[in-house]
Amino acid sequence: MTKRFIVTLILVIAAVSMVFAAGSQGAPDSGKKVTLRLGTTNPTGELSVQALELAAKWADERSKGTLEIQLFPASQLGSGTAMLEAASLGSLDICVDSSSYVGTFLKDRVIDSMFFTFRDKAHFRAFMQSPLNKAMEDEFRKLKGMRVVSSNWYRNPRSFVSRIAFDANSFVGMKIRVPDIKAYLESVTAMGGRCTQLAWGEVYLGLMQGVVEAAESPTDTLYDNKLHEAAKNIVLTEHLFDCLHWYMNDRAWTRLSPEHQKLLAEVANEAGDWYAGRVEGNLENALKNWRDLGINVVKIDVAPLRERVAKRVAEIEAEGSQWRKGLYQEIQNIR
Repeated sequence: MTKRFIVTLILVIAAVSMVFAAGSQGAPDSGKKVTLRLGTTNPTGELSVQALELAAKWADERSKGTLEIQLFPASQLGSGTAMLEAASLGSLDICVDSSSYVGTFLKDRVIDSMFFTFRDKAHFRAFMQSPLNKAMEDEFRKLKGMRVVSSNWYRNPRSFVSRIAFDANSFVGMKIRVPDIKAYLESVTAMGGRCTQLAWGEVYLGLMQGVVEAAESPTDTLYDNKLHEAAKNIVLTEHLFDCLHWYMNDRAWTRLSPEHQKLLAEVANEAGDWYAGRVEGNLENALKNWRDLGINVVKIDVAPLRERVAKRVAEIEAEGSQWRKGLYQEIQNIR
C-alpha cells in the first residue's frame, strides 16, 4: 500500500465523515426524549382533559418514553388568547382550545364564532372540512407561526346556565359572562345582554354571588363544572357550534423527528375521535341528571336572537372592521 494511497484514503474517509456530520447537524433524533408543554383552559376532570390525558399516555407508550406531553389544564398558563400568544412566541408548545380565540389575531376567524352563524351540527362540520376553513388555517400559520395538528375534537352545541328562567326577550339588560373573544362580545351585545368578562374558573363564584346572571358553554361542560349548583336554569339555545384544535408552534413541530411528528398527529386525532364519540352521551347524561335534580331545563325559540345577531353581522360587514366582505354568505353557502 503506497504512501499516496494511504493519504488519499484518509482524505476520503474524512470527507465522508464531514458529509455525514453536516447532514445530521440539527437533525431531529427520534431516539432522544422530547417533552412538549400543552395548555388548555378546560378544567381537570372534564371530558376533553380526560382525552388529552389519553393522548399523553399513548404518546408515552408508543414512543417508548421518548415523547412526553406535559398537560397544564384549567387555565394554569393563562387564558386561551394568552396561551395562543405564548405558543406563537415558543414559550408554550401546544395550545388546545376553540378557534374562537384565533379571532384575536386573524380577523376572518371572528365570523365563525358569531352566534348562530351555523345552522346546525352538519353545517358546522361541512365548514370544518371545507377549503375555506383550510385557507384560514393556512393564513393563521403564516401570520403567527402555528399549525393545526388536530381539529376533530367536536363539542356539543353551546347553551346557557342562568340564575333566572328566561326566553329570547329576557336577554335585554342581563349580565352575561363572556370570555375575551370579540365575536362573543359582539353577539351578546347584539342580543341585548350586558357583557361581563370573567375567567372560566371564576364563573361558578360569579354566578353564586350574582356578579353575572348567566353564562354559556358547551351544554355538557356546564354540567361537568357543576354550574347548576350556582344557577338553577339551563336554557338550550345551541347558539354556537365549535371544536377544540391542537395549535402547535411551527418551530417546535419542525424540531420533532418525522417519527415523532407522525405519532403526535396520530394520538391527537385518535384522542379527538375518542372525545367526539363520547360528548353526545355526556350531554344525554347531563340532561337526565339535571332533571333528576330538579333543575329547570328549557328549550327556547331562538329566532328573535338569530335575527338580532344577523343584523349586527350585516353592520360589521358594512363597516369592514372585522372579516372580509361576503365571508358570512360564503359560509352560509356551504352545504
